[in-house]
Amino acid sequence: MRTLLILAAAMLAAACGGPNVLGDYGGEKCIYDNLSLRADGVAMVTMMGMQIPGQYRTESGKVILIAPDGTESPFTIKGTDLVLEMMGQPMMVCSRK
Repeated sequence: MRTLLILAAAMLAAACGGPNVLGDYGGEKCIYDNLSLRADGVAMVTMMGMQIPGQYRTESGKVILIAPDGTESPFTIKGTDLVLEMMGQPMMVCSRK
């Protein structure tokens, strides 16, 4: 049921002109080898050869990654980049591949 709600929310955001964040991200300024955001609300993080499944949601121009332990990391959507900031400064930039 939760998966259906997440999928419905993602479809609603896309229908309302929300940013399309689906796809793969990475790059030199991203600590992840790959970050894949899927339509079902799953965020698959690949680091050091390991895949770690999590979840994500979008709200107010942000993508919030949710780790398996519930920790949330809010990335700001800037064009085709996801930017994690600390004290107003970019700490990590993951670019769409």
